[in-house]
Amino acid sequence: MRDVRGARGPRLRAAAAAARPDRGLHRGGRLPLPIRGVGHGRRVKLAHAVHGHGPPLLLVAGTGFPGATWPPETVRPLARDLTVVTFDHRGTGATPATPGPYATRTFAADAAALLRELGLAPAHVLGHSMGGRVAQWMALDAPDVVASLILAASGPGPFRADRPHIRAVPPYTRERIAQLGYEGYIAAHIRDTFFTPEFAAAHPERVARLVTAFWEHRPTLGNYLKHVAARQRHRTTHLLDRIRLPTVLLIGDRDTHEGGTGNHWEQSQYLAAHLPRAELRVIRGASHGLFWERPEETVAAIRAWAAKTEPATTGRASPSRPR
Repeated sequence: MRDVRGARGPRLRAAAAAARPDRGLHRGGRLPLPIRGVGHGRRVKLAHAVHGHGPPLLLVAGTGFPGATWPPETVRPLARDLTVVTFDHRGTGATPATPGPYATRTFAADAAALLRELGLAPAHVLGHSMGGRVAQWMALDAPDVVASLILAASGPGPFRADRPHIRAVPPYTRERIAQLGYEGYIAAHIRDTFFTPEFAAAHPERVARLVTAFWEHRPTLGNYLKHVAARQRHRTTHLLDRIRLPTVLLIGDRDTHEGGTGNHWEQSQYLAAHLPRAELRVIRGASHGLFWERPEETVAAIRAWAAKTEPATTGRASPSRPR
């Protein structure tokens, strides 16, 4: 793995200093990354890592999840023939938090700026759960950085008039955190929604490994709830016809849990019906955490898709490298 968290050029330093002469360097001398497009104003330096070689693939994690939660069973085989980029959303892992509310559109601007900085655009963009919502905004606001979309267990926001949708942290989430505490809630949420009951019973160590990866790089509770609220406010339902990039939808046939945004099986079916260039790939026996529960099948699906839709490399700059 090549860790490129500190890479910077003099031109970027000068531009950042000119834009914010009163702030300069922060957090050990690292410069913030400029947010392009629509966002909540403040710039942030995304902690990230680059693995492997080949056409670029950006992995965009779900609600409050840091980059360290991506399983090695997924990253390592993909990195054999792809340049895999993982990163921490603002307020998670090693990426600083910012004041005010978060939005999936802001996260998309962060990720697009990262790809431009690394010289890895256009890239295949894989978003899991809320990460798929972020990827949709990347396709809408920064289509030049996206070669194709891989939307895994995701959705567009509310689309059923007969089902109420809460545009804030759902009461159930607040109540469970009050009952179980933050750590207990995360452990129960991952066990109950990411894995089928039979898989969780047969492989408790796999469940525990994901819980530990989250907890060791967790956002504060306040930042986690800001991520939840950003997910709940997401809505691209009315914009799906504008996303004309090739898209594959990955969904487990057991991903039917009714959460804060409904269930992802129904949402993936809706995306398949309304995205102009989408195809659906069902992972049998998988729940919401298909990358952790069925890594072989998901890796095979991603590699086949990347080979089918390999982005052009003409004119792409070389990736940034550590000093």
